[in-house]
Amino acid sequence: MKALFEKFLNKMNGHLSILPDKSEENAHNTLSALWHTAAGNRVSVISAQKLELPFLVSAQIVMLENMVNSRLAGVPLAHLTERQNFMGLDYILNVGHYIPRNETELLANTAIEVLLTDYSANLSVKVIDVCTGIGTVALAIAHYCKNTLVSGTDIYEPAIEAAKVNARHFGLNERSTFYLASMFDPYQALDAVSKADIIVSAPPYISTGKVKQMAQEISDHEPKEAFDAGPFGLSIFNKLITESPDHLNKNGYLIFECGAGQGEYLAKRIRSNPAYGEVTELSDDNGIVRVLKAKIAG
Repeated sequence: MKALFEKFLNKMNGHLSILPDKSEENAHNTLSALWHTAAGNRVSVISAQKLELPFLVSAQIVMLENMVNSRLAGVPLAHLTERQNFMGLDYILNVGHYIPRNETELLANTAIEVLLTDYSANLSVKVIDVCTGIGTVALAIAHYCKNTLVSGTDIYEPAIEAAKVNARHFGLNERSTFYLASMFDPYQALDAVSKADIIVSAPPYISTGKVKQMAQEISDHEPKEAFDAGPFGLSIFNKLITESPDHLNKNGYLIFECGAGQGEYLAKRIRSNPAYGEVTELSDDNGIVRVLKAKIAG
């Protein structure tokens, strides 16, 4: 098996294209993840690093070679393994699904920190995840904060179906609900008693013109609905900032991810809205504002 691994590793070295935000997907780690997938154990590239390589029979070796060729041709690793790690959890996804990004962990960690500090004594806390995708942030919150009830909306039906699959996968289906709907549509008819304590969102934030300029690994394989935010990349943010106060309890929070270079402008937008009080800008490891946390005025 060692010789076989070296054979495929040599094939991948120098030919594997790795996106800047997926540095963990080097040739060795990628091959390990594909190896486990061929063996019938679907795991993310992060989880694969912790496991011993199993023995492969002839049919599995053929499957491995086909996947290696597909990966070298630009098919995303997560679409081949059908797994992506986020916040220490291996999410299930399929071909055509949006792949959760490491950068979004700042959003999830920020929300979890608020829940563990401001809401630790609450028996039940309601969280809405707008543009939930495959349930990425909502389910991470539910996993790490046992007193939460989460719900999410998305307009992409395959993503919502995957969110429900992941809810069952993590044993969180009793504390999560997902709607095929636009933003706040499912909550419009609910009364004040049903308002949320926290609204989170990792919405599309790339302008329409730039979507086509994205790396082919992304533009050719992931849904444009997950990235396209209109001509200026701000259309969903405007609605999110304007409508969130109607769906939040007193002293509740709106916490959302934004693109590089958008944070300062969006923070000003929030501060100009009298519905909000405290606004916090949170930066990534490069010092770029990527998450905004806004508290509803008391």
